[in-house]
Amino acid sequence: MEISEERRRLLQANSAAIHAETVACIKSALLALMDKKSYDDISMTEIIRKSGVSRAGVYYNYKSKTEILMDICQDPIDEVISGLTDSIFDNMEAIFRIGMKYKSAFRIIIAAGLEHEILNRMNRLFEDVSTSFYIPLWNGMIYNAFMEWARAGMPGTVEEAIKNVNAGLKLVASSIETGLRNKTQNQKL
Repeated sequence: MEISEERRRLLQANSAAIHAETVACIKSALLALMDKKSYDDISMTEIIRKSGVSRAGVYYNYKSKTEILMDICQDPIDEVISGLTDSIFDNMEAIFRIGMKYKSAFRIIIAAGLEHEILNRMNRLFEDVSTSFYIPLWNGMIYNAFMEWARAGMPGTVEEAIKNVNAGLKLVASSIETGLRNKTQNQKL
């Protein structure tokens, strides 16, 4: 018996809805467990039990709890990565704004100790131009400034954070310039 196009469309829609619900249950289980205990102390078995999804269903969708967590945090990371341009200062502002928008997701990433994934993805995005250390240097400075701000609970406004980072960059530039002219200072750097 041949299935009509309409029936095929309905079956596919139903399958997609079931998949989305399964994934949502798995993600919710991990988040609920993270409210009660540290990420490192959570096992896949606990996630399976809490989600109500079969072991096969969980492992069909995710190979590890890190994959689940990264999927939960994919939107903010993707938004950071997709917003990067050739302008370092625009990138810095975008990262801080997106960080504030997804404050809870970044809190989860930090709690799980997976914040390095953001820097890894930033650097991979510019791999083809990384023959010098220019891009990784800037990425590292922006990333570290953002992460310190995020670990502190993102105090103040984005504008204040950017102002503080810019002041820090001016100090770095001044120190480098002084070091280039002053051999004693250069040895300290």
